[in-house]
Amino acid sequence: MTARKVGAIIMDASIIKFFLVIAIVVIAGCMQKVKSGKQLAKTYCSNCHLFPEPSLLDKITWKNNVLPAMGKLLGAQQLDLHPFEESDRIISHQEFSISAEDWKQLVKYYTDEAPAKLPPQSRSPITNLTDWFIVEKKSIREFPTTTFLKIDPGNKWIYAAGRDSVLEIFDHRLNKVSNNFSSGILSDMFFTSDLKNPGDRKGVCTNIGIMDPNDLKTGSVSVFTIGSNGKLLAKNLFDTLARPVQTISSDLNADNVADYLLCNFGNKDGNFSWMQNIGNEQYIQKILEPLPGSIRAYVEDMDHDGLQDIIVLFSQANEGIRLYLNKGGGKFSRIELLRFPPVYGSTYFEMVDLNSDGNKDILYTCGDNADYSNILKNYHGIYFFLNMGGYRFEKAYFFPMHGAFKAMARDFNKDGKLDIAAISFFPDRKNQPQEAFVLLEGREGFEFLPHTIKEHSEGHWLTMDAADVDADGDDDIVIGNLVLPNGIGNKKGERIPTFLLLRNNKN
Repeated sequence: MTARKVGAIIMDASIIKFFLVIAIVVIAGCMQKVKSGKQLAKTYCSNCHLFPEPSLLDKITWKNNVLPAMGKLLGAQQLDLHPFEESDRIISHQEFSISAEDWKQLVKYYTDEAPAKLPPQSRSPITNLTDWFIVEKKSIREFPTTTFLKIDPGNKWIYAAGRDSVLEIFDHRLNKVSNNFSSGILSDMFFTSDLKNPGDRKGVCTNIGIMDPNDLKTGSVSVFTIGSNGKLLAKNLFDTLARPVQTISSDLNADNVADYLLCNFGNKDGNFSWMQNIGNEQYIQKILEPLPGSIRAYVEDMDHDGLQDIIVLFSQANEGIRLYLNKGGGKFSRIELLRFPPVYGSTYFEMVDLNSDGNKDILYTCGDNADYSNILKNYHGIYFFLNMGGYRFEKAYFFPMHGAFKAMARDFNKDGKLDIAAISFFPDRKNQPQEAFVLLEGREGFEFLPHTIKEHSEGHWLTMDAADVDADGDDDIVIGNLVLPNGIGNKKGERIPTFLLLRNNKN
């Protein structure tokens, strides 16, 4: 072999080695960028809520909807930011809390790692029609805007409220008992009277104020009485509230006077508050959680110490279920029972013994799809979380249901097993319209047979209640329709139901 050939071989080897080193450096740099993007996401996307994995949404939704919204919150410099939005940032002296390069890497991490589309739900279509109920329709107006429904079994009444600030009461045959103008849009009524027996009613009603997302404090809470004629008398208790959705009356400090818990859902601003009664119609507000999104609360003595504890579902960004243990003397300690990603869209929960072991479990739904990620999500649906003791809850069952808004556990067919009635406000209307209303018939263990009704597509079901409205020994169901003349709902002139009464005929 000549010296020239040896030199050429050495030169080739050197070139190969050089490019190999360069390749290793480039690959390592790319790997570092991916790692850096993930680290940035972990840093910036888990300060206010549970870290959202890229797999929770598709690439397009991340890129076009969620990330731009998140960027505004982080003060990220975005080239496509609207001029007015940029001027708002400058006027408010908002600084860029993340550099342009870091933001670029964070966006790349999500758009690279996210799937092109989410997988479908892992269940068969719902084809069974239940024969447990006779469906009766009540049509009141062209565009039903039902915001609240409640069955009063003692008086055999149905309370129905809407966005028109009217509370109507119907008897069990759907004849109107009364028509009442409320102080605003009713989102909830909490009865302090025993609804199992007939008579006058007392309680507190919650007026959300402006229903659409806003931070104007136009909500209020009133104490009310309803006489035997169905007429509502209300007296204002609290006002200038941030979109309150629920109020509970309970003596939290054991001083024999009623306090109130307020779920001030809000928008960007909101809180969960205890209004401590100090007598003479005076109250001190104690904010237990200075965050928006509280949507549903229960009072339950979880540690059996004689003091009322509080369990709350939060559904705005920092989603989850939290326990506030009552320590006495006006002190509470917070325990995170469950946390959910911010794209879950938590909607409702109940404390109910699901496995007959004497402990209250959690029946939970998620399906709010009105925010930045309005796509079908395979993780929307009905969840069971079993009470394992020590304030620990574990997932035991999941039924996929797009847009699930509420689920209630009852033994509808009186066979000794719990059934689940559920509604969806955002079902897959194109491929699975049946999931707008689902009845899960309880079998052995956590085995359920799903049913629906043929009227499933006759409304956008926002609210629901279950109780024995006709005093025949079994629970009936009412589901309320909220339809807006903005492309969501019916065509002008159509007569669609304000609510459906599903009259149980199994008994």
